[in-house]
Amino acid sequence: MKKIGFFLMVAATMMATSVNAQPGGSKSNLPLANASVPADARYELKSGIIKYEGVSQGKKAEVTQYFDDYGKKQTVVTVMEHGSEKKEVKIIQFEDTVYTIIDKMGMKIVSPEKSINYLQLTSDVIKKNKIQELGTGTVAGRQCTRYSEKMKLMLRTNDVEVWVWKGISLKSVTKSGDKEIENQTATEVQENPTIDPKVFEIPADVKIRVMN
Repeated sequence: MKKIGFFLMVAATMMATSVNAQPGGSKSNLPLANASVPADARYELKSGIIKYEGVSQGKKAEVTQYFDDYGKKQTVVTVMEHGSEKKEVKIIQFEDTVYTIIDKMGMKIVSPEKSINYLQLTSDVIKKNKIQELGTGTVAGRQCTRYSEKMKLMLRTNDVEVWVWKGISLKSVTKSGDKEIENQTATEVQENPTIDPKVFEIPADVKIRVMN
């Protein structure tokens, strides 16, 4: 049970930048440059597979993100080192519903608020998360816009810097005070691949617990 708790904590940290709450408010950015992208899109790509390398809570992690329907559904698979073993954590997200799966155990959380959409930042979310634009940077050969923001995680407010390309975070660094607690950087980006629908399915043998 202690191991499960540890992996849930680390998984929450690895996913935190993608599940910050985004309240409503007037849009502060320009309309999407690509008219073929839906107005409510999270990402400018219809689908993608992105591989990351990172460290969370001092543990190495390999992360693979799959998304489709411009980010309306996505799955993040994290393989983490813990002593001599490795553990897989799968997080499946459908807009405001998030499933976290470890082995045959799963948790379901439904939030009344949507997560941050970097394509459609609002004045309210910018103010709430104290988002500031820092300039540009390159990750995995893609030119990104860099942002700093404040993020609440486990009753603490942390400083986060993210590198965003087409709405997708390709790099993030999370600090608590002067201590770095998480970082992950994209090493490979596949644009608009065909995604197997099974990637977004909850395995039939996983017992899901609904969290309020």
